[in-house]
Parts: sequence; structure tokens; C-alpha cells
Amino acid sequence: MARIVVIEDETPIRVNLSRMLEMEGHDVVMAEDGLAGIERIRTQRPDLIFCDVVMPGLDGYGVLAEVLARADTATIPFIFLSASADRTEREAGLSHGATDYLTKPFKLGEIRETVARHLRR
Repeated sequence: MARIVVIEDETPIRVNLSRMLEMEGHDVVMAEDGLAGIERIRTQRPDLIFCDVVMPGLDGYGVLAEVLARADTATIPFIFLSASADRTEREAGLSHGATDYLTKPFKLGEIRETVARHLRR
């Protein structure tokens, strides 16, 4: 299937999302913060990226800027994860170049459909 990088500072969320994706047959690479995430993206060459918005140090917007700045990663679908369901925050994430924006908590069906939609592109 696909190689997916999951960047999330909250361990239970990172592990649960990774397990959901692995159950679907994907190869998952985890990162606990934005800097580690950028390193994993550069070395693992994922097909898709899930990234938390709010993290200490380099936040999701910083990770997204790094991804978009490089020609070899700029076309990778980038999905923000956030606890905020605020419409303006969702719009801000998408206007910065994220491919999609999911609100925590999420369900397996929502993850499955999101991954399928973005890998078809």
C-alpha cells in the first residue's frame, strides 16, 4: 500500500492513528514532533503525511512550509490533524497549502476514506 508519515506530539493519538493505518496495510513512520517529522519525510519519502497543527517547537505550519518549499516533497498530500473544529482554523490550514484538515477525534472510516481520496490523486 502506501508509506505514510504521522507527525503527532501526543503519544496515544500518534500510536492509535498509526495502528489504524497499519491495519489498512500501510507502512507507517511515526514522528513525535515537527523536526523529527521533517527528517522522516526527507528520509522515508512518504506517499502521504498526517501532521498535528499544535506542537511544541516546530508546529504543523512550520512542517507544511518546509514540505512545500522542497520540489521533491511539495506534491505529497499533507493532512492537518487538529483538536479544533473551528471553521476559520480549518480554512487557515487549507489556505496555507494543506491538502486536507481532520478534526480529532477521528474514526477509522474517516481515516480510510481520507487516505483513499488523497492517494487516488
